[in-house]
Amino acid sequence: MKKLMLPLVLGAFMLLANLSTVAQNATVQIIHNSPDPLAAQVDIYVDGSLLEDDFGFREATGFLSVAGGVDINVGIAPATSNDPGFNGVDDTLKNFIYNLTAGQSYVVAATGVVLPIGFDTSVNPNIALTDAVITPAPGTATAGNVSLAVLHGSTDAPAVDVYANGGMMPLIGNLAYGTSQGPIPVPATEYVLNVTPAGMPTTVAGSFYVDLGPLDGGGAVVFASGFLDTTTTPSQNGIPFGLFAALADGSVLELSAVGNSRVQVIHNSADPDADSVDVYVNWISDSVKLDNFAFREATAFLDLPTGYPVRIDVALPNSNVSSEAIATFTPTLMDGETYAVVANGVLDSTQFALNPDGAPTSFGLLIETAVREAAANAADVDIKVLHGSTDAPSVGVNANGGAVVPTASYGDFTGYLSVLDTEYRIDVTTANDPSDVLLPNYVDISGFAGDASLIFASGFFDPSANQGGAGLGLFAAFPDGNVIPLTSVGNARAQVIHNSADLDADSVDVYINMLADTLVLDNFAFRTATPFVDLPTGYEIDIVIAGQNSTGIDDNITTIPATVMDGESYTIIANGVLDTSTYASNPNMRDASFGLFITDGAREAAANAGDVDLRVFHGSTDAPTVDVLANGGTPPLIDDIIYGDFQGYAPVAPAFYRLSITPGADNNNVLAVFDADATGLTDSAGVILASGFFDPTINQDGAGFGLLLVLPNGDASLLTNTTSIYNELPNRDDLIQAYPNPVSDQLTIRTELSNTSLVSVQIFDATGRLVYTQQAENVNGVREWTIDTNEMAAGVHTILMRTDEAQATQKIIVVK
Repeated sequence: MKKLMLPLVLGAFMLLANLSTVAQNATVQIIHNSPDPLAAQVDIYVDGSLLEDDFGFREATGFLSVAGGVDINVGIAPATSNDPGFNGVDDTLKNFIYNLTAGQSYVVAATGVVLPIGFDTSVNPNIALTDAVITPAPGTATAGNVSLAVLHGSTDAPAVDVYANGGMMPLIGNLAYGTSQGPIPVPATEYVLNVTPAGMPTTVAGSFYVDLGPLDGGGAVVFASGFLDTTTTPSQNGIPFGLFAALADGSVLELSAVGNSRVQVIHNSADPDADSVDVYVNWISDSVKLDNFAFREATAFLDLPTGYPVRIDVALPNSNVSSEAIATFTPTLMDGETYAVVANGVLDSTQFALNPDGAPTSFGLLIETAVREAAANAADVDIKVLHGSTDAPSVGVNANGGAVVPTASYGDFTGYLSVLDTEYRIDVTTANDPSDVLLPNYVDISGFAGDASLIFASGFFDPSANQGGAGLGLFAAFPDGNVIPLTSVGNARAQVIHNSADLDADSVDVYINMLADTLVLDNFAFRTATPFVDLPTGYEIDIVIAGQNSTGIDDNITTIPATVMDGESYTIIANGVLDTSTYASNPNMRDASFGLFITDGAREAAANAGDVDLRVFHGSTDAPTVDVLANGGTPPLIDDIIYGDFQGYAPVAPAFYRLSITPGADNNNVLAVFDADATGLTDSAGVILASGFFDPTINQDGAGFGLLLVLPNGDASLLTNTTSIYNELPNRDDLIQAYPNPVSDQLTIRTELSNTSLVSVQIFDATGRLVYTQQAENVNGVREWTIDTNEMAAGVHTILMRTDEAQATQKIIVVK
């Protein structure tokens, strides 16, 4: 701020220039520096005549030519003295007598208070209105310098030292109230002047900024003015302390008070050429170099001065000096403010994709004020968001499915959102469309209560159009400089199957809590399944089992966390019993408690065209280790599977199968036989689950043992149990005649029926794989099939023949 200052006490010296009786003159500059409210404006009388009317505090004259060698009586009167009804020169409060030396140059400053009563005199006992004289006055200086004098005019300030630009030695030392030092030549440059009590260099009473560059070759008087403690003045509203500079032409500059701001610097320029930079933060009395400051790195909050421009130079890595900068910025910060300063944009915008909203993307600083170093509420985490992706459109932001920022464009900072310290899905969406998720992310801020964070969008929306730069992501910068990348949320596929035979879990409600969404399986019944659904990856989801007809996720019986991987497919089976003490123990000592059995690699179609891919899950809590034989073939299709285990996928042909369940160590002891018709499942995949209790009588008469086939679309059906009384076909040993046996190239199969029937013939190799199938309708009497066995592998094969009334199997040996 620049002020024109006129004299307070000694303005009458202007009159002296007119005294013709003096042959030689002196020059003088007058400064009004009395902070007393009674002298805020005064009238000046010289030898009884009014010289100046209503002269103001902190005003100055230019240099006046006055007669030397003459006594002059200067009177100071209240500003009302010349008003109608007042007494003029008779109202004078203070008189001074001066006799100036001809040819000499002076600065005369009035200081002190008119009536010391009520003012603080503990530091300086004598603060009555007086004058301070500087001679010689600052005049011209050599090129590159300024002639500088300093005056102490603050009544309640102790003797002081003045340090310039962080120097170790004072520029002005032990300057007492009412005295001055100088003039001295100083370089014509910028200064931060720290005023300290004399001999106490680390106790800074005030810092002030001045740029003396424009005064090159000239001079100035810097004077301390006002009260250090404004509460000790009579009205308790005194004029605050400051430094001012009176120039030769009478103009007065108020030196900027230097305060303190808090600044966090973040590197968010995705330009590959700025992947790592050196950053010089230069202020007049100090500097910081951020050496090899990396993309997506942040500083802790720094103390930076206010009141004058701070210089921020960005240079390439491994630079030596700030003059090597490729970009320079000079922000002026505000006292007491807290900032985020984010280096953003690209060095050459012509080499990168344009911003779709037309925003400029050149490298620069994005500066946000009112940034928090802590949450407003100690129980919360306060989050602010920056859109820092140059080629991304305007976007919205969702937290756990709720829109918290409807729209933000490149370069925008949002306000603060106070949230609990827990887990969050932070989704970047199309602007004003929360349902269109462009970039799903996850962050766990548990344990960050009381903190604040800036979450910044970083990188390119389309790296391929931006020199292959870093892809778009979200990052959270905390006040200590720690930067946490938010986890990119991907997508997995999963099928959920209810296979718990516990009577209390016969029908349940299932909630799959995904933070941003919740999938509800209402009244999800035993032996039912979902189709494959999408689940998020990158963080733990909760699968909550609640009772039937529950009112919400909080009505849980049990909560089971699960984490799935991006791009993977899963089979998720709810199995076991809620209270193991009320059900039979597992014979292999496996834990039969209710839980989730999860395996990856789930298939929604066969790996190879023409096959049916089947995986098997042993889900019968009280069943022993078993094998599964296909059509009686050995080795087993599924070998030694124990409760809780998955096996497969096994590719089989789309045919009819008879699956025999045997103990793992005894394939001759068939425990149960099931028929599986896979003829309509070409190219498909599925899961066969051992389901129910092997012995219901010791398991609260729960569902009996069976094989449950679940298809990818969620269809679930029990295979026909041919060991039961339902749908049983009798075995008839004479149904099949096959010869020759062994066979090398051509096999004849013969049957004879007394009743008309549909007949199917299938041949399986030793692994249970179907190698031949044929079907004939309306067979009555003798029927033969001639089969070429040249393409069949050597070894034992099994023929399965079924009619409407009976079935039979026969072993043959193919030889080569």
